Amino acid sequence: MSATKLLVLGVVHLSGGAHGYQVRSELQSWGVESWAKIKPGSIYHALKKAAADGLLTEHAEPGNSGPERVLYRATARARDEIVELVRDGLRRTHDPAMLNASIAMLPMLTRTDAIAHVNERVARLEAELVVQDKWREHPNRDTPEHVRDQAELWAGHTRTELEWAKRLSKRLSEGAYTMADDPGSWRTVPDPLTMRF
Repeated sequence: MSATKLLVLGVVHLSGGAHGYQVRSELQSWGVESWAKIKPGSIYHALKKAAADGLLTEHAEPGNSGPERVLYRATARARDEIVELVRDGLRRTHDPAMLNASIAMLPMLTRTDAIAHVNERVARLEAELVVQDKWREHPNRDTPEHVRDQAELWAGHTRTELEWAKRLSKRLSEGAYTMADDPGSWRTVPDPLTMRF
């Protein structure tokens, strides 16, 4: 649910306000069903839950020849929640959906903050790799051979993710992306409704 919550809050916040179908359409255009395992129904559920939790406000608007539509707007608490979820997703390992959602909302952080949390991920992955390497070098004799081979796959995933995280940290340090404290960021666009993702 955290990945869905982060993406839903982020889209509503960055758009300045959106209807449920707009949030769904935006997220579907990003392919979230494949990389975050988010179904359209969970988007609507996340919107309602966020409104109930005081993270979004709901404003009824007349529909185009149908029932009223609900316009969602992010509260100040929502912005704080987004930042915390992005930080958590960058730090937390073994949760690919949350990592992907955090990368999608990475520009919500300042550059320094993003680098610090990516570097924390690097440190955690390096520590995990040390543990994995020790286990693979000295496996329990009772561990089946195929499980030892599986450990090679785990270590390969960790090494690949570690190299990716190091490259991301370097790119951020070199000025990649428009971050929250950069000119042209979501904070400096006068009309968020005209901002494109």
